[in-house]
Amino acid sequence: MKRVCVCVSVLGNVMVVIVVLKTKSMKTPTNCYLVSLSIADLMVLIAAVPNEIISYYVLGDQWIWGRYGCGLFIFLQYLGINVSSLSITSFTIERYIAICHPMKAQKMCTVHRAKRIIIGVWIFALIYCSPWLFLTKVEPIYYKGYDDIETCTFALSRKHYLGYFFADLVLFYVFPLILSCILYGLIARILFTNEISRSVGKSNSNNGNMSMDSKKSSSANDYARIQ
Repeated sequence: MKRVCVCVSVLGNVMVVIVVLKTKSMKTPTNCYLVSLSIADLMVLIAAVPNEIISYYVLGDQWIWGRYGCGLFIFLQYLGINVSSLSITSFTIERYIAICHPMKAQKMCTVHRAKRIIIGVWIFALIYCSPWLFLTKVEPIYYKGYDDIETCTFALSRKHYLGYFFADLVLFYVFPLILSCILYGLIARILFTNEISRSVGKSNSNNGNMSMDSKKSSSANDYARIQ
């Protein structure tokens, strides 16, 4: 079942990227962020799948990809997760501007600007996640009857990673969550207010038409009585 889910996820993300890149009409700011999100998700899957597949055929936590593979796979997983978070946040901000400030959106919400933001997101995430290339190591583990078995683990004591993990929590989870809640709340308020305004305007228009019809009917009755 896990393999099926992984295959469907990979296929879905690949199709999103291909469709947006191949279809000219699909090249919008929103879809630019979706492509970035799909690539980031693919990166997480690519980094996780080999180890999951190998786990069916090797012993326990055995690592077969070597020292460089250990750092690279961990780096790619964190990079994909963090870029996903930042891409969703950027998409949310773009939607907020488009809905709540439509006049500004004509200049701000462009494909060129979206591409620059996405490039900035990836550069920031690459720099931020790069320490993981050096914060992991492979070390031997001992199973009875087995020799030369290694596992991928932390290079330092776990307490030294607390600051890094806390920064991850704040930058890529807490802050995006709070910002998204605020922006979607503002979007909902604008949409709800506009809906009420349209309903009131429609009601006033109908009342005005009924008033005109009643005036015409009254005038016609008066004219008939005079005649």
